[in-house]
Amino acid sequence: MNSLFVHIKAVVRLQDHYLVLRHWVDDRIVDPYSWEFVDTDLEEGESPQQAALRAIREATGHDGEILRPLYTWTNMLGDRQCVGIAFLATLSDENPSLRIGEEFCGHEWISEDQFEEYIDNKYVIKDLKKALELDAK
Repeated sequence: MNSLFVHIKAVVRLQDHYLVLRHWVDDRIVDPYSWEFVDTDLEEGESPQQAALRAIREATGHDGEILRPLYTWTNMLGDRQCVGIAFLATLSDENPSLRIGEEFCGHEWISEDQFEEYIDNKYVIKDLKKALELDAK
């Protein structure tokens, strides 16, 4: 039986830099840590925008602001279908002192040309670059 879940990604931008968070993935692999943008699963009764703002607050200790939807995706994870929505967001404070959640072991503010150095998922990079190119036009 197939089940469905909604995954939310918040690509947090301040000026021309983007927040990436380093978190533990799995001790059984060579590098058990991974860099990602802020993300979460949609909880029952929550809108996608509320989920993104919740994830930003939990990850950084700061309120966020949704700027616009960036892109959507879908894929199968075994017999579960994941539907994803990525938002471009910013923080309410322009000079934040981040209070990164304990599930993360680091953070960086990176430029767009550093995405491929940090983000391993080539589909995220492709979708994100396409969405941000539209902003530049």
